[in-house]
Amino acid sequence: MDSQRTKDDEEAIRTALSSLRTATGIPVTMFATVLPDNRLQISAWVGLRTPALQNLVIDHGCGVGGRVVTTRRPVGVSDYTRANVISHEYDNVIQDEGLFSLVAVPVIVHREIRGVLYVGVHSPVRLGDKVIEEVTMTARTLEQELAINCAVRRSEGGRAGAKSGRIMNGAEWEQIRSTHSKLRMLANRVEDESLRLELEELCDQMVTPVRVKQTTKLSARELDVLACVALGHTNVEAAEEMGIGAETVKSYLRSVMRKLGAHTRYEAVNAARRIGALP
Repeated sequence: MDSQRTKDDEEAIRTALSSLRTATGIPVTMFATVLPDNRLQISAWVGLRTPALQNLVIDHGCGVGGRVVTTRRPVGVSDYTRANVISHEYDNVIQDEGLFSLVAVPVIVHREIRGVLYVGVHSPVRLGDKVIEEVTMTARTLEQELAINCAVRRSEGGRAGAKSGRIMNGAEWEQIRSTHSKLRMLANRVEDESLRLELEELCDQMVTPVRVKQTTKLSARELDVLACVALGHTNVEAAEEMGIGAETVKSYLRSVMRKLGAHTRYEAVNAARRIGALP
């Protein structure tokens, strides 16, 4: 189980580093894993010119990464060796690599810091708020992937320990999705608030036994629209099901796609399933 966890998580981290480099155009991306003693170790990297930072172990509270772990907040420095917000135990290795500016963001899963995501440049360029936002967004996506990996492993462990456990087939999943959508539509027609909340809670329980915490907040109506789209409904059919106009459905879909970074309605459905918002 530990070897599978390592494999799954390492793949998610490598994907995050590559996508971050592509999205920002910044040459160096790194990930540092939190060790059992709360130190950090740079365990994955893209674009380093020398081995100076490869597998480097960083003491608790030291450097940019140490400050990120201590504060649980992003940290950016425009001139590493002169920055007054960090300690300078690792100036030599930073100079050996030739890095100038760094931005680092914590990766937090289930309230526990799992690591630190870095980007850096070798030239005297200031990494502004837009870069920090991009690194933060990538960190949030990585958090979701790591949390999903954890949830899947727990689910598989539970099935392995159950005498009659088995994996549901596609038809059974479609039945659950259809029931989930119908429950949401039914909840919308209930005037009694307490009963409506109970129905919505049942919908949430159908999503997954171990729900991944959503970092992207979708409204109830946005989830209703996605539930209809997940069943293959057109905008007109979704509008009829929900009792609203087709243009309103389009508006909700545009909002959902913007929040989830999706380009099509079906990408939005898949993204919602990955974060545990839909079954």
